[in-house]
Amino acid sequence: MKSIHFWTIVLLLTLSTTACYEDVADCLDPDATNFNVRADQACPDDCCEFPTLSLDITRVWGDTTLLSELDTLVDRDGNEFALTSFRFYFTDIELEAESGLLPIPENFVELDILEGADTVLTEINANLILVDNTAGTETVGRLRTGTEPLTQVQGRFGMSNEFPAVYPPSAPSSSPLMTQSGLLNFNDGQGYLLASVEYLTFPDSTEVRVDIRGNVPMQLPFGTSVAPLRGTDLTVEIDADFLALFNGIDVTASETTVAADLVSRLPFFLRATGVR
Repeated sequence: MKSIHFWTIVLLLTLSTTACYEDVADCLDPDATNFNVRADQACPDDCCEFPTLSLDITRVWGDTTLLSELDTLVDRDGNEFALTSFRFYFTDIELEAESGLLPIPENFVELDILEGADTVLTEINANLILVDNTAGTETVGRLRTGTEPLTQVQGRFGMSNEFPAVYPPSAPSSSPLMTQSGLLNFNDGQGYLLASVEYLTFPDSTEVRVDIRGNVPMQLPFGTSVAPLRGTDLTVEIDADFLALFNGIDVTASETTVAADLVSRLPFFLRATGVR
């Protein structure tokens, strides 16, 4: 009787446990930030959220951090000037691992594209950032980082020649593609600028603005390979060295000459200093 009673209890407990069990549907991708190791099946609505790639940019002059726009700087000929604004687009940003490029970071936005005299509502991957004179951390987009060691971040200054003809007023207010007063110059028919530079030359405090067009490829190696933490947001730390950019030019030259000299020195402007 005791044996029968024991197995009856076991059977009842088993049936009770089975009756209460429910499958857990959640993200099953270990590259996602919301990966659920306890899930049994994938969520039907593609609920996985992938890590963000961000660039943390610090303004420096050689080994010294640029504290404010009032800092007095010196060009190659000893001319003193103060850099009041330097804004540039960094686009087509990708991470490279030891075996090749990772998937392109995704930051899809919906806006109008110019087609002749009309505009067409389109979704594009705005894989770009606009860096202003305060610098700081800018989010590029989301991607699967995986576990393979990373070797560099790459992209270009300015928009690629294949970038669509965006109508800036249609871009979301948080997008770098929205209308930027004094920066886009879109109405002149030439599209987005690569960069816009404004500075004062001394001793007479002459105001100078230089607009730079076109695009320049950029590669920023990490020095040593970096193994990412799978499913974790990633930030690349970058120094924007204005000494490397301005020390070799004459700020009192014509705007055309200054623009050409700056473009030639852009490949030496940024350097990756760490990954976190």
